[in-house]
Amino acid sequence: MTEPGSSSTCSSRDSIGSVNEDSNPKKKPTRSLMFGYLFSVVSALCMALSGICLKLAAGAETTQMVVLTSIIQFLYLIPLITYKKINVLGPNLKTVGFLTIRGVAGSVSIIFFAMSIQHLPVGTVTSIAYIYPALVGLFAWVCLREKCSVVRGVLTVLTFIGLLFVSEPPFIFGGEPVDHKGTSNTKVLGVIYAISCAVLAAISIIITRKLGPGIHFSHLLMYSTVEGFIIVLLQLYFSGKSIVPCRQHLLTLSLSAVFMNVGHIFLTLALQRERAGPVTSVNTSQLVFVFILEYLMFGVVPTTYGFVGASLILVCAVVQSLESTVKNSIRKCN
Repeated sequence: MTEPGSSSTCSSRDSIGSVNEDSNPKKKPTRSLMFGYLFSVVSALCMALSGICLKLAAGAETTQMVVLTSIIQFLYLIPLITYKKINVLGPNLKTVGFLTIRGVAGSVSIIFFAMSIQHLPVGTVTSIAYIYPALVGLFAWVCLREKCSVVRGVLTVLTFIGLLFVSEPPFIFGGEPVDHKGTSNTKVLGVIYAISCAVLAAISIIITRKLGPGIHFSHLLMYSTVEGFIIVLLQLYFSGKSIVPCRQHLLTLSLSAVFMNVGHIFLTLALQRERAGPVTSVNTSQLVFVFILEYLMFGVVPTTYGFVGASLILVCAVVQSLESTVKNSIRKCN
């Protein structure tokens, strides 16, 4: 799962596309769209590989991956900020508070994603994480007073039904219940982490919308990188665990961090060439890649309920991401 909202303000296809249309009105826009879809698929594959590498590091402190991710992000953000002469605090002091809250939400979302993979298959975690489009619509309706269409309301309900199928709570589907002492089994804990990841991702996107298009994507990444790095360091320090992974897990955790960053970069490139709706729709192919890779690497086959729930969430995410695009097209035709 990508760092939520990190590339949403980079969707500047209109400004880039205007140059292409002047020079060659037929070929270049089509080529740009094709590259946009291709980059979105590559981003989805990289994020799926990141989750698989994280799962391969069985027994490791997976939040160490967040430290490695932050270090890699520093390596390419500092030259960019220096070259562009960008104020790292943001365009003005009014945005610092929102950027700080968004940075905490985004970075903790990734931490919860990493922690949930310790308890659940990657496919299950990814399926639950993709409820965030429904949560974004719900939060936008409550917090930003955005209109909620009947279609979006139905899709939100269907998404939560899909979540129910994926999580398979024992009191509905049977299975191992929570014990009499009130301690949760490992699956319940994983589901809680994954839902927390989706909730924080949605909050992050809502704050990004609130900030508007005037915020450069480097501000979003820098805040989440610094704050995520500090949060994980504190968590590892107080838990008495090592900040540096052992040799056995260093390679897989490093590859997970590299794939996550490459996924972010390709998602940004995709958003610069195509609208956010179609890009998000194509990016849901991450779920397909995860199920295939997890079967090939670990022999994990989703349950019938899990497959139905994941399919429902996937379809709802695709439809919701395309809804605004269809509405805009209808408005232009009228």
